[in-house]
Parts: sequence; structure tokens; C-alpha cells
Amino acid sequence: MISKKILIIVVSLLTLTGVAFLVWSIYKKQFLRSKVTEAVAGESQGIYSIAFGKLDLDEVNGNLSVTDLQLRPDTVRYNELAQTDNAPGIVAHLSVPSLKVTGVKTPKALLNKEIEGRKVLIENPQIELYFTNKGKDSLQRVPDKELYEQLLGRLSRIAIDTVSIVNATVVTRNLSDGRKLMQFDSVQIDLFKVAVDSIHSKDTTRLLFAENASLLCRKISWKDKRGLYEFIISEVDFNTRGQRMDIARIAINPLLPEAKFLQQFKYANDRFDIEMKNIRMVNLSLPLLMKQSIAADSMIVGQSHFKIYRDISYPHDGRNRLEHLPHQDLMHLDVPLAIKEASFPSSFIEYKERNSQSEQSGKVQFYNVSVRISNLTNDTAILKSSPICKLRFNARFLNKASIETTISFYPLDPKGKFTIQGTLGSMPASAVNQLTVPMGLARIEKGTIRKLTFSFTGNDYRADGPVTILYDDLAVTLLKKDEEDKTLDKKKLASLMAKIVIKKANPGKDGEVRTARVHFERDTKRSFFHLLWKSIFTGVKENVGM
Repeated sequence: MISKKILIIVVSLLTLTGVAFLVWSIYKKQFLRSKVTEAVAGESQGIYSIAFGKLDLDEVNGNLSVTDLQLRPDTVRYNELAQTDNAPGIVAHLSVPSLKVTGVKTPKALLNKEIEGRKVLIENPQIELYFTNKGKDSLQRVPDKELYEQLLGRLSRIAIDTVSIVNATVVTRNLSDGRKLMQFDSVQIDLFKVAVDSIHSKDTTRLLFAENASLLCRKISWKDKRGLYEFIISEVDFNTRGQRMDIARIAINPLLPEAKFLQQFKYANDRFDIEMKNIRMVNLSLPLLMKQSIAADSMIVGQSHFKIYRDISYPHDGRNRLEHLPHQDLMHLDVPLAIKEASFPSSFIEYKERNSQSEQSGKVQFYNVSVRISNLTNDTAILKSSPICKLRFNARFLNKASIETTISFYPLDPKGKFTIQGTLGSMPASAVNQLTVPMGLARIEKGTIRKLTFSFTGNDYRADGPVTILYDDLAVTLLKKDEEDKTLDKKKLASLMAKIVIKKANPGKDGEVRTARVHFERDTKRSFFHLLWKSIFTGVKENVGM
């Protein structure tokens, strides 16, 4: 969880700088400017130099204010350390227009090496973090030394009523090329009843040594390495007192049009367009969050859309997708996850596919989607007592018919076991022409679908189960592409044969309902959704006599 580590780095940097000023203002007032500079240089192995503009100290009332504070890295010294493998994993450039400390109890600091104060206010800081991909304190280990010891230095205790960081901007970059990785805009962090010492360092109910904490961030943004997507997280609001997190919007925006996007790849690939709004996590576990785990009672996503585009005229990549069913991918996540229930009450889903033969695109669309997922976890201990992750899906298929589906995943099953049951309601058969014409070169001329039901048990290798489609008065025309004008024309002989072979209704004249018993062997180079679609389609074809 990189963003959580960045939070720790930012707060640590700002607090360490503030503490340096406090210590030297108390013990070495007459040499304040030089001593702070020496302290920073010494503690950072000479990597950092510090400079500041105006400094006001009110020793009687324990107040300190500093303007135009600059913490700058020395690239020459960094390169020297890099030659000996002693370079840090992160180099920072810090600019703080205003730092204010109020209510410090100076006598207590002199006698007991303890700092107690009322408030630390850091306004409009600009922070740039450069990832060097070197050293022991890279993102895999932040920090190497116990954090509370780094903050304390020679002190035994720091206690501050409130620490506020207001309107911060944080940018992360690669040191080697300066490429921007992530940007955090308008960040506000408030820490209440901060206590830094050996006792409170073990208190798992605290975040960054604070009894209560809140974090607001207007926008987090970054792009993928190839410049194909922009990722945006807007209006993050995290509060430890209520154990909840709200996010106004999460978006994955493709930066190129459909055709140009796919031209960036040698093989067929998916182009994603995703947006989720009004996300709330309830009863978020703070101790687990600090251990880079996500555990919450619920996650609610108010509105969302998921759009996928694929052009199958490109060759398939041939990659083996064994052990990549959805619940298997969940178990492979680097982040431990345990959400009792996740819900998406108002969503839209679209899969758009361009066919190489028709040179046209068809759309599978689900409107008014409602999804509930229970026991969304990759925690083996939880799964041993509650082994099923259940997904309930309700929607309007093509905005024409209701569809209800329940999927039970078994994440601990070695072969990826799952079960799925679904029902599609009544609709005009011709409504599916937006799929069958461009994607299957078949046009339904007339007919009514009364009901479709399916029930499969599946795993990494196959799906088995019954499929029944009830329909009336079905007529189908098969199509071919005219090479001159690129239109789709009727295949006369094939359509005539289809008219003879296809059964017009289920049940037929004898009143017997036909049910297909499907056994579909999975192409392990294809996805989970390909397995489901092909299993259902195999049953439908058998029902209608194809």
C-alpha cells in the first residue's frame, strides 16, 4: 500500500523538521540557525541541508514561528553514498512557507527531556519525494529504524495536543529520470493528542502516534508507465474516530480512443473505462490498516460504471490463465483483504467487442445493476470457518429483461471450484440482434424468449450443468459480409438450412420441455467469463437444435 507509506513519510519528515527546531530553540537559542542546520546535516549523513527565512521565538510562552523553510537534498553527497550502497531509498525536497508551534512547556523539556506543546501548524507545504530504488529504507521498508526513535532523537517523550498539516501538495518521482509517479493535491492531516514515546509506540489503536486522526485529500492522480491510463481518486476523507473512509470518486480513464488504444498492443487486449462514486468503508480496522491490510464491515459504492472494449481481429496472446478465476486472483492479491459485505447498488456494465468478420462491434449491456458480495476476503483463517464468497447480481439485460444470478466461489478449493445459477426473464428475441448480428453474423427475425435458466458447477477446467431456454416462434437468418460494400447480406442456402434445423419453440408441439445437459471443457487460455458465456451458449444452441 504505497499511499499509506507515503503518508508516514510525509508526516515523519514534517514532524522531524519541527522537532529539530523545538529542540534547538530550547537548548541552544543563541545558536539556533547554525545548530538546526548542523543537526539536519548530521542526522541525514549530509544528504540534506536546511534553510529558512524569518524565525520568531517567544520562550516565555513557548511559541515558535518559522517562514520559508526549505529542506533540500545534496545530490553530490547522495551520489557518494550510492557508490557504497548506503544511499536512502527515498530522497525528499521539502518547502514549507509557514511553520508555527505554540504552547511548549520549556522547563519540562530542560528538566526531563520531554516536549509538551499545544499545537503544531504546518501550512501549504510542498513535498517532493524521489524514489531511488536503492537502500534499505525503500518502499518495502519504511522506515528501517523504529519510527518513534527517529522522531525522539535524544528526547524521551513528545506530546502535542494537535498537529495540523494544511493544504499540502505531495509529488512522487523517479530520481533517475524525474518522471512523475503520483500527485496528492490539497492534503490536510490533523492529529489529535499525539504522544511519541516507547509506550505509545506499541498502541495499535493509534495512527501516527495520535489518539484520533483525520485525513482529507482533494485529489490523488497518476498514470501508468505506458501512458494509456490515468488513475484518479477524488475527495478522500478518512477519520479514525468513526473508523470510516469516504471517497467521492475513483476513476480509471483510458487516454486514447478505442482503435488507437489497441494499436499499442501486438495481441488482443481489453480497454477499460471504470468509474465509481460515493464510496464508503464502515468500521475500517485501524490496527490492520497500519499493517497494510484492509478489513471492514462493509464497503458501499453508490454509483459506478464498468466498460470494456476488445477487438478480436487481433491475435490471441495464448497466455495460460489457469488459477486466474476471480476468487483465485483474490487469493493472489498482495494486500490482505477482509470485507464482510461489498455492495454496488447502482451500476452499469458494458462489454463491447469488434468482430473481425463483420468488422462491426456488438455490445453486451447490463442496466440498473445491483451487486452484493459477501465474505470478500483472502484471509485463510476466515475462509476456513466461512469457505464461500457469494456474489448476487441483479440487472436489466440490454435494458429489456430482468436477470438474476448468484455465484458461490470457493477460494480455498485447489481447483478453483465455483457454482452459478441464473435466470433471464421474458424479452423479444430480436432484442439480442445488437449482439448476434455483429458478433455472430446471425439475425433473429422474430420470436419471444420466455425464460432462460442455467445452473453450473465449475472449476479451472470445466463447467457442468443444465440450461433451459423457453421460447416461441423463433426464426433466424444467417449473414455474410459483402466484400464490395461491406454490408451484411443474407446467406440464402445456410439460412434455408437453419430454417429446417432450428426448432421454432420450446416446449414444442408435444409439450415436452427440452433441457440441455452441458459439459463444457474450458480453454485454459481464455477467461472465466469466456467459460461462463460458452457454457450458456452451448446449452442454448442445443435447446434450439443448432
